Amino acid sequence: MPLAPSALEPLLRLAVVPGIGPARLGALLARFGSAERVMAASPDEVATLPGFGKELVRRVGSAATDAGRERARIALEMLRRAEAVAITPDDLAYPDAFRALPDPPFLLFASGNLDLLAAPGVGVVGTRSPTEYGRRATASLAGEVARAGYCIVSGMAKGIDAAAHAAALEAGGATVGVLGHGIDRVYPPENALLFEKVRASGLLLTELPPGEEPLAGNFPRRNRLIAALSLGILVVEMGEKSGAQHTVTYALEQGKDVFAVPGPIGTPTSAGTNQLLKDGARLVTSARDILEELQGVGAVRLLPSARSTDAAPVFDDTPPPPPADLAPEEAKVFAALAADPRHVDELAVATEMAPSNVLAALLGLELRDLAESLPGKQFRRR
Repeated sequence: MPLAPSALEPLLRLAVVPGIGPARLGALLARFGSAERVMAASPDEVATLPGFGKELVRRVGSAATDAGRERARIALEMLRRAEAVAITPDDLAYPDAFRALPDPPFLLFASGNLDLLAAPGVGVVGTRSPTEYGRRATASLAGEVARAGYCIVSGMAKGIDAAAHAAALEAGGATVGVLGHGIDRVYPPENALLFEKVRASGLLLTELPPGEEPLAGNFPRRNRLIAALSLGILVVEMGEKSGAQHTVTYALEQGKDVFAVPGPIGTPTSAGTNQLLKDGARLVTSARDILEELQGVGAVRLLPSARSTDAAPVFDDTPPPPPADLAPEEAKVFAALAADPRHVDELAVATEMAPSNVLAALLGLELRDLAESLPGKQFRRR
């Protein structure tokens, strides 16, 4: 069962030491056996560990002081407010997949349904700035995989991550969000509502202590946990240089399947996924492609969905009909808009209108919340 506050307090004294990090915490506990023994060790003994310089040794020593006790008290209060618990490898809820990692986390902080740590998972990763195509692909695939009984695992970032978590919840399925910051933090802020929903109906998980900010260096290490909780990793949209590549690398190192959704040739957001396909990733155009790989051909049973059927195309790019009361020029421009951005000059060619008239029509559409303006004179249908 999760650690009681009295048992957790000594560990938190060490975990919240500035600069300690999960890897160094694990090294200390492996060397000395317990938090109490770490705090009782002399500076010379701590200094024998690789990576523990004079300043870090001094900080470790501060864990045994009143200041260290106060930091732990604050961290315990953060956990309470986040409705979170802490588990160690001695806990039955601790994922077996983490035990096989070369650097398994010693402390995990979780808020939500701990049973999901034992559920078969499929990781979904990709760009933080997806196209509409990428969002629709994620929603369709993650929703169907969740309906088939798999837990959708991702990193709670904006873009593909957020779309995957939301689709799993909408489908009535399970989802785990693995965080690159403390369990008490919400990042990015615009995902605040999604955090609430995942905490209530899924699980939030991190190896980082309460109060830890979303520092850039935390996220690559976080991705090994996403891979470990997943039977396979689905990449929807990924640029040539993307953090999602870390998750793919970890998945391959762990012997997991890698799936990729093909994208339009020349599109920056699909350059990485198309390269994965060249490198041998399994091409995915429907949830069945994923499920057949995991379950075997002929064993797949997709539940009926109001959003799509196995025989229907996954995506429908048919534009909605324009409102009947639009002015003629606004109706022409609205019909030329797409889900993905189009430059005003492209719209002018498509509508055979002067750019100034196109801009005037776009302003009218924006005021009615039918179009969205983007940087660089780009516009898309809202």
